[in-house]
Amino acid sequence: MSHLTLLWFRDDLRVTDHEALTAACRDGPVVALWIREQRDVNGLGPRPLGGATRWWAHRSLSVLEDELGRLGIPLLLAAGRAAEVLPAVADGLQVTAVRWSRRYAPASRALDRELKEQLSAQGLEVHSHPGFLLAEPQRVLNGSGEHYKVFTPFWRAVVQEPVGEVLPAPAPQEEWTADLQDRCAALAQAGVVVGLEALGLLDTPDTPPWWRDTLARHWEPGCVEAARRLEEMGAGVDGYAQSRDIPGDELSTSRMSPRLRFGEVSPRQLVQAAREDGDLTEADREAWLRQVYWREFSWSLRYHVEDLEREPMRRQFRHFPYEPDEQSLHAWQRGRTGVPMVDAGMRQLWQSGWVHNRVRLVVGSFLTKNLLQPWWDGEQWFWDTLVDADEANNPVSWQWVAGCGADAAPYFRVFNPQTQRERFDPDGVYVRRWVPEALEPLTGYPEPIVDLKESRRHALDAYAALKDS
Repeated sequence: MSHLTLLWFRDDLRVTDHEALTAACRDGPVVALWIREQRDVNGLGPRPLGGATRWWAHRSLSVLEDELGRLGIPLLLAAGRAAEVLPAVADGLQVTAVRWSRRYAPASRALDRELKEQLSAQGLEVHSHPGFLLAEPQRVLNGSGEHYKVFTPFWRAVVQEPVGEVLPAPAPQEEWTADLQDRCAALAQAGVVVGLEALGLLDTPDTPPWWRDTLARHWEPGCVEAARRLEEMGAGVDGYAQSRDIPGDELSTSRMSPRLRFGEVSPRQLVQAAREDGDLTEADREAWLRQVYWREFSWSLRYHVEDLEREPMRRQFRHFPYEPDEQSLHAWQRGRTGVPMVDAGMRQLWQSGWVHNRVRLVVGSFLTKNLLQPWWDGEQWFWDTLVDADEANNPVSWQWVAGCGADAAPYFRVFNPQTQRERFDPDGVYVRRWVPEALEPLTGYPEPIVDLKESRRHALDAYAALKDS
C-alpha cells in the first residue's frame, strides 16, 4: 500500500460536495477519523459540544459510518486531545498523508497550525481544504483591509462571488486489505480508537436521558436525511420573504440549520438549490440566501475576534450593570416567566432542541433587557440545548440581541414579547402548541415575573448611562 490518506472529519459529516474527501480518494486508499475533541492545556481546539449537539453528533456519525462503508472507507472514532490522537492514528495506520476541512475559530485554527507543523515534521503530507464556508474570512475585507463589522456591506461584497460546482460523492474504493484491517484492529486493541457508544456522547450530566426519545421525535440526523430534505427544500423557502417570521407555521423555514452546522450538507449545496429552484420568487430566494450569508458573516466575526462567547465586541459593555439572579434565569430556562411568547419559545427549545429565529430574538431580548441577566448565561444555555449551536452563530447572535455585538444601533432595540406575539402569532397557534395553559382561563398560568414596560424603561436607562459614560 504505497499511498494511504487519513481523512480527519470534523463538522463536515457528509460524502457529497466534500473537497477533502474527493482529493483523498483521488490519491488512493482512505481511512476516515472523527475525534470527540478535548481542548489542550493552552485552550486550543474547538469549544466542547453542548448536550443537544452531542446527541446530534452521535446519530449523524452512525449514518456517516454507513455511508463511508458503502464507499469502502472505514470510519475510526476516538476521544481526547487531537494533538495526541491524530499522530497516534496516523502512525498506527502508517499513512502517507492527512487531509481535513478548514476550521475558522481562532483556538481551532491555532491547533490545526500546530498539527500541520507536527505531522509535516514526521514526513507526512498535510492538506487543508475549504468546504465549511462559501468565502474564506481572511479574504473578505473592506476597502481599508479590515473585516466587515456590519452585515449589509458584507452581504453586498460576497453575494455575487461564484461559489463553484457541487462535487459528487466519490466512487467506491476497493475492499480493505487484510493488512489495513489488522492496523485498524491494533489501534482498537490499544484503545486509541473506540466504538461509537464508547465515545460517551450521550452519557453526560447536561444531556437529559429523555432527550434520546424526545429529540428523535423532531429530528432524524445524518447526511442521508439531509440530502432528502435538500431535495424538498423549496417547500421551506417558497413564500419565505413573507412567512419566515411566523413561528406557528412549521413550513415557514427550511430547518436546515443543524444539518449545516454539522456539515451534513454544504453551504454550496444550499445556495445551488435555492438558485436553481425555478419556482421561487426573487424576493423569497434573496431573503433565504441572506440567512445563509448571515452564517458567513458570523463566521467572519468569529475568525477575526477572540473569545466571542464571553467578551463583548463593544468593549464598554464589560461594565454593563447586569443584575444576575438565579431564580429569574431558571424561570426563563424552564419557560415559566408568565410571558406566553417567551415561555412558548423556551419550551420549544427544551422539547425539540430548536426554536424559531423570530422567537430567539424575543427570548434573548427578554432575558438580557427585561430581566437584565448577563447575555453569556443565555448563550451558554443555548449552547447546551440547541441542536444547531455553533461557535459563531450562537455568540454572535446573543451579542447582537444584547446590543454589544456587530450592530449599528443596539441601544433602543427591546423586543416587546406581547407586541411580537400580536404581530407574528395573532391567532395563538404557536403559543397554544407549546404552552396551551397560557390561553386557557383558570389554569393557574403564572403572572409575569417582571413588568414589561417598567423593565424596558429600566434597561434603556442602563444603556443610556453606559453610552454616556
